[in-house]
Amino acid sequence: MQATSRTEEKFSDYSANFSELRRELWGDAYKTFLKALRPDYARIRRDIALGYAALATTIVACSLLPSLGVYPIIAAILGAPSIGYWVAYLQLFIHEGAHYNLAPDRAESDRFCDRYISWMIGTTVAAYRKVHFEHHRALGTIDDSESTYFFPLNLLFIVKGLFGLRAVEVILARRKIVDNVERKQKKPAKDGSKIAPLTALAVHGGIVVIAFLLGFWWVSIAWLFGVGMVFPFFGALRQLLEHRDEDASAMNDYSKTPHGAVTRIFEDGPIGSTLGGAGFNRHLLHHWEPQVSYTNLPALERFLMTTKAGPIIERRKTTYTQTFLKLLSI
Repeated sequence: MQATSRTEEKFSDYSANFSELRRELWGDAYKTFLKALRPDYARIRRDIALGYAALATTIVACSLLPSLGVYPIIAAILGAPSIGYWVAYLQLFIHEGAHYNLAPDRAESDRFCDRYISWMIGTTVAAYRKVHFEHHRALGTIDDSESTYFFPLNLLFIVKGLFGLRAVEVILARRKIVDNVERKQKKPAKDGSKIAPLTALAVHGGIVVIAFLLGFWWVSIAWLFGVGMVFPFFGALRQLLEHRDEDASAMNDYSKTPHGAVTRIFEDGPIGSTLGGAGFNRHLLHHWEPQVSYTNLPALERFLMTTKAGPIIERRKTTYTQTFLKLLSI
């Protein structure tokens, strides 16, 4: 059996230790490499367009299934998971927007994100940014703003995820965090977050009503359940798979006892590039270098594999399926 190096042993656990390791890596070669990285904006727009295309294809297919002999209610049942999945995929890009990586100019990046991504969940990227940056600061602690991984992957988690209860908990928790940030900064929200929910309600409601009035009532049902149930479930599941420790106890209350910082790297491929789209499948690297665009994470991985970080990255590689099965406690 090959001996574990002192560096690998020291940093083998989780991403919270990277700040110390980064100081060891921080030479001219690494600084030059990071400075040369530029987001691939054409790829970002292509990936978002593919998500919208998949969502549109789902709606068209769902509307046509009854004409092929499929019962309308079955068409709705088949359509809802796909609608929810692709909405979840598109919402991954709000994370890229939070780090100002959707356009060369920060203001332009925010406008693009709000126009094409943020509206779906009734928020703005500026409001989301306040929550997400707290996640980077407090990963693994009781103060983490993205705390879905505090809970075990069991039947209760699945039920709460599918019936929107987890989404309500997340919304309330995020609202509390935003209020705390604004209180500390002594600045009220000026990010359009009061208007965004009305926009989302109008668009989603319009899709449901128009589909119903056109006679495609099963599409209305598919959209309601896809956006209201399936999308929140996939969002919660993805975050849990990224951050929950395989040894975490279902008996511990991680809102009171620190869970510890855990991040992983998942496989590329159909699942990795959609459930873990926008670079989420290389989440470990994002927490190490959060300013780097997801379009540059493969290059970052190749560079770091030639350094002391390489063995650590290799130890954290897994697949979504393997992690799901290891964490499942039903």
